[in-house]
Amino acid sequence: MIEALVYLSGLVGLVLVPVIATRILLAGVPVPRALRPDGLLPPLIAARSAEIGRRVGALSLDAVGPLRELALALGPGDIATNVNAAFAAEREAILHRVATAHLGMMWRGLPGAAKVQFEDHLARTVPRAVDQAMAEIVASIDDLIDIPAMQERYFGARPRELARMVALVATPGFRSLMAVLPGLGLLPLLLPVFIPGAPSMLAGALLGYGASRLAIDWLFTPPPARWRHRLPARCFTPLLPARPMITTLYVDTVANESFRLDVVIDELVAGRGAIGTRAIVERRVAAIFARLPGGGLLNLVIPRRAMQGMIEAATTELLSLLQVTAREPDLVARCAERLRLRVRDKLDALDEMAFLGMQRNVLRSELPLMHGAVAGVFLAVGLAAALP
Repeated sequence: MIEALVYLSGLVGLVLVPVIATRILLAGVPVPRALRPDGLLPPLIAARSAEIGRRVGALSLDAVGPLRELALALGPGDIATNVNAAFAAEREAILHRVATAHLGMMWRGLPGAAKVQFEDHLARTVPRAVDQAMAEIVASIDDLIDIPAMQERYFGARPRELARMVALVATPGFRSLMAVLPGLGLLPLLLPVFIPGAPSMLAGALLGYGASRLAIDWLFTPPPARWRHRLPARCFTPLLPARPMITTLYVDTVANESFRLDVVIDELVAGRGAIGTRAIVERRVAAIFARLPGGGLLNLVIPRRAMQGMIEAATTELLSLLQVTAREPDLVARCAERLRLRVRDKLDALDEMAFLGMQRNVLRSELPLMHGAVAGVFLAVGLAAALP
């Protein structure tokens, strides 16, 4: 009678392992308010959001990259066209700010006809320079942006959002494990219960570890084609039926959040790629100033330092214009839609094993914690059975 109760308690423990794992990983654990003001220990996913975000970035690049093709999917030509339109509207004001700051009275004293010549020169040369700079940025984007680091910062600043996303994907799997783990433990659990002793406790812990590994492997393994019509659908991983939902969630996250146009441009202009991006644009701006009307005479009357200052100021103006343009709702929406199509096509092209492997690798450091919990249940059952 006692052995039967211990055995049933072990099976209940195996049912509870995924429940507890769900709370620890995805929802958080209630704690006394004396320990935390909000009364909740954050979910492990949120606590490790930066590390998991880096993982997501590396996996996404493997699945939907290369990065240059992702950048092309945003539509650099469309972006350049919008930047040029914004420059055309601000051309006179930009020229006045740059020239006044570095030429002072010399600029103010120029005849209006001369200023018009400068404006016409910029109107002809800047759009081509912007197009060329955008093409060069795309060609060099692997050196300008580190996607894993970018995702690490993005999700590290949004731990709750990452926990919510992972919960949507992982919850069906954890629910299935509530049935799979006890099923796999039915026979192995007999050993520590009905053959008490240290050797059987150790053997039971190893069997429990193996059962947990087998359950996780089942969760991320597609069923053989020849079995699909012979067994009920619930015998197979729940992640495949949820694939359309998972794909849509991932596509929306990439297109509308983590790789949104303004996020990418900010990374290029003010983030890790700032120095390289500025060098590309400044080189194009310097070529424009080298061909200013009356350039030979200007070189004689304008100090080299002032000329370099104008080049740097004009570069800053164009980069600021790029950041402002990247926040225009219509442009952001068009870029997101192009990127959404690209990411969806790449994810849909993954075979089932690659798709499930991608989901598993998101939590590759966290899922093994369940193995220890299951082995602990077997040890506890063995210890309870061995007590007089």
